[in-house]
Amino acid sequence: MIGIGAFLIIWEIIAASGSIPENYLPAFYRIVATMIDGDIGPIIITESLITLLRALTGYLISASIAIPLGIFLGRSRLGSEILGPLIEFLRPLPSSAIIPVALLFLGLGSKMIIFVVVFGASWPILVASMQGAKHVDPVMMDVARLLKLSQTRVNLEVVLPAAMPFVMGGLRISLAVSLILAVTAEMLAGNNGIGFFILDMERSFRVKEMYAGILSIGFVGYFLNLAFESIEKKIIYWKE
Repeated sequence: MIGIGAFLIIWEIIAASGSIPENYLPAFYRIVATMIDGDIGPIIITESLITLLRALTGYLISASIAIPLGIFLGRSRLGSEILGPLIEFLRPLPSSAIIPVALLFLGLGSKMIIFVVVFGASWPILVASMQGAKHVDPVMMDVARLLKLSQTRVNLEVVLPAAMPFVMGGLRISLAVSLILAVTAEMLAGNNGIGFFILDMERSFRVKEMYAGILSIGFVGYFLNLAFESIEKKIIYWKE
């Protein structure tokens, strides 16, 4: 919080000095006033919620695909040999490069944006899940074999809990990636959402509204991170 306070003080000093025209850098309190304005405030909230819904939808889809696939590839040498090259080919591709393909098949709208989020947010979770599955204590696996547990039970009751610190790390990264990609896709090829709103305000030279939209993304990301930390403490309680 001290860092945020220092940042805002510096912002206000620069804005008050007039070294940067107000049309480019309004005072922070003016941006806050714009956010709570009766006309603009509800629009910003609505557009932010649209973006948040898209980001979380893509994030949950990514997790539901990448975690089981990562656990499987981490424990299966054959699966890793077959799918590994394809994953390493696709993983470095910028998600923004997928937008034209997504537009071609899905058109404008939420489906296209969610697809872009899923594509980009899956990789951190997938890689983290694979690494976690590879680092399971061999003694635990020996005990599972002695108990003659099925592969499904081994994955659910032994591998997944042991890999969970890795998985949660991937999930944390992907949560931020999901929000970033949703906003980026809205800016490049969206027709609503906070990313589209910010770009529309910039094109209209409504600078305070543009900054208000940017600030709203910061708030969304901040509270998403707080929520994730709370959930993480409950899931990986032994880290406390």
